[in-house]
Amino acid sequence: MRFVDVSEKTKKKLKKFRSDKAIIEGFLRALKEIKTVPDPTTIGERKHGLYANCYGIHLTKNHSLVYMYIPKEDIVILVDLDDHKNLYGRDNRS
Repeated sequence: MRFVDVSEKTKKKLKKFRSDKAIIEGFLRALKEIKTVPDPTTIGERKHGLYANCYGIHLTKNHSLVYMYIPKEDIVILVDLDDHKNLYGRDNRS
């Protein structure tokens, strides 16, 4: 099982969303999958711009977890967690 480092930013967001059951359940599901899947880059969507070299995985319809994978060390860093508009500054899905 690989090591997962949680950034301070993500820790703060987890505290902010602690009462939102759907987000917490999605986070725990994603965390388990990130830890156990052979290649964590296969479960997320590759990001660009502000989150270049990162991947995003949906926790709920509106909320995503952004993470970075370092294959040499088999480490995942959880970079940020928030709704789409706060993470990316826009919403192109409409």
